[in-house]
Amino acid sequence: MAKDSRHHAHTVCRAVAKSRRKTRQAATADLWSMSDEDVQAALVEAEKLRAQADALALRLVAEADRRHAGERAGATDTASWWAHRTRQERRVAKGRARLAESLDRHEPTAAALVEGAISVDHARVVTSCVDRLPDDLEDPTVPTRAEQYLLHEAQHLDPKTLAVLAKHVLTVVAPEIGEARDAAALEREEREARAGAWLTMCPDGKGSVRGKFSIPELHAAMLHKTLLAYAAPKHQAATKDPEAELAERRPSPERMGDAFCELLERLPTDQLPKLGGLNATVVVTLDLESLTGGLAPGVLDDGSAISAATARRLACEAGLIPAVLGTRSELLDLGRKTRLFSGAQRRGLNLTQPTCTAQGCDWPAHLCHAHHDQPWAHGGKTDLANARNLCPRHHARIHDPAFETTHLPNGRVAFHRRT
Repeated sequence: MAKDSRHHAHTVCRAVAKSRRKTRQAATADLWSMSDEDVQAALVEAEKLRAQADALALRLVAEADRRHAGERAGATDTASWWAHRTRQERRVAKGRARLAESLDRHEPTAAALVEGAISVDHARVVTSCVDRLPDDLEDPTVPTRAEQYLLHEAQHLDPKTLAVLAKHVLTVVAPEIGEARDAAALEREEREARAGAWLTMCPDGKGSVRGKFSIPELHAAMLHKTLLAYAAPKHQAATKDPEAELAERRPSPERMGDAFCELLERLPTDQLPKLGGLNATVVVTLDLESLTGGLAPGVLDDGSAISAATARRLACEAGLIPAVLGTRSELLDLGRKTRLFSGAQRRGLNLTQPTCTAQGCDWPAHLCHAHHDQPWAHGGKTDLANARNLCPRHHARIHDPAFETTHLPNGRVAFHRRT
């Protein structure tokens, strides 16, 4: 590589070139001869070296901005020019340029970064926190004390944890004013979070609906705890075969998804606000043949279709309203709800069947569905002799035509995939 003495005359240029050569030598050296202690020590020092290189780059971009390097090169600003020359994302370059400008005003933080004592992420947390402090503080030493405190804590906290601490820095360094301001800030956050809550749902055309939401932390905690109540109980596979257990073990996001579906199916619709004068209940229309074992799908009140097996499973827990339709589907006669197990029956069932009755499953009874052994649609009675506790998973399985159900002498049921 040809050398240009004009570009390498300054001490900084020579130091950067030399540091790059030394770093390249270290990065390509054989590491097998290093001891464990050497590897660990070098790894820690390499992170400090990264921080020092970041400190140099940020000082240089701040200086380049003061000299209007971007405008002189025909770019809109220095950050855009820097992003183009170094192939950074423009968004990232602008964020680093803002940090560089902030470090010019926070010498202790800049010095800590130069020493490699903190990372650039730590520096961003410290400077943004101090910059957000109120302008009307009576004690002019508060910003300096806040910066010193955060730099001290940065020696043993990661940036994310430091950011949490930074939200309450006034309470630590100036408790006489910090507590009141923290309380006001928290109330403001809660109001803004509630006012800005939103939820979207979009069908993917493949039988699923994808969604996003933003809700206050309080309600997120309530939802999380509720889902954990459904997802946390140990739910073993229906067989004790180790390979089968391993195959059916599901990762946490899928388990939480199952829990969310279970929560929605169990919502007490009679306690929700009414919709159009009726309980907020999804209506499934299913003909008698499908209810008693046919294959025709059920139809939701929004026009969506669900399988007959799913409709029959829901019928075990939901109210049935028999309806007589004319030849053009006009409603001729509407019956009333019938055949659900009462609360007293459910309590009695939970005493005799404290867990799911699928072989090998210990899902607790209070989270189970009450299932008719002889289907109600086939004349089965709604009494304890015909009742069975099944967890949501095995309740879906007993209605799945892909599985054969075997009633065992001990009162439990086992499932085998049909061949």
